[in-house]
Amino acid sequence: MAAGYGLNGMLESRIEMPAELPTMTDLERFHATMNYCSRDRAPFHEFPWPTWSETADQWSRRGVRSANNRLRLRSLGDRNPVVLSNPPFEREILEQDETTITYVDPQGIIMREFKKNPQSSMPTFLRFPVETRADFRKFWVERMQPDLTARIGPDWRERLGAHRDRDYVLVLLADRWGGFFGSLRNLVGVERLCTLFYDDRRLWKR
Repeated sequence: MAAGYGLNGMLESRIEMPAELPTMTDLERFHATMNYCSRDRAPFHEFPWPTWSETADQWSRRGVRSANNRLRLRSLGDRNPVVLSNPPFEREILEQDETTITYVDPQGIIMREFKKNPQSSMPTFLRFPVETRADFRKFWVERMQPDLTARIGPDWRERLGAHRDRDYVLVLLADRWGGFFGSLRNLVGVERLCTLFYDDRRLWKR
């Protein structure tokens, strides 16, 4: 950043653009971006979910090609998500019609969503796995143990070591469990969680 006086006599600032940088790896580009450093280009990745299919169709009809410079991400927990409840709930279809399906998802949430392009809209969440203190204790004991062998596999040390000399970004899958709020929301639902902050702080803190 440099400063000088413009034509109107006012002190102005101008940004000095860095010289063209050599091509970076995805990992170098990610670290440079997160540390507010210069990079060869901005990283691009459709995260956490891909582009809506309707949007991609519109882009295609307008002549926009899919970007080939996306940031490469690889997950450590590609067998079972590392952050989610484990073992996951069995997917169970409870009801369906011509346009929607109601089912139990791997996190124990009963939800209804559209059959066509389900990622393009928010599901209707009907019920969550934790409604009482007993539900929470059961869920925690059965599905929230930090057992990497069960969550990733018995070879988790070897698999982790294989990523040591990588040039890509390594991520942990979280689905809707990202953040401190999201994980609790998936247990009890948004409305119930918001009231717990006031009505039952002991359960919320647990």
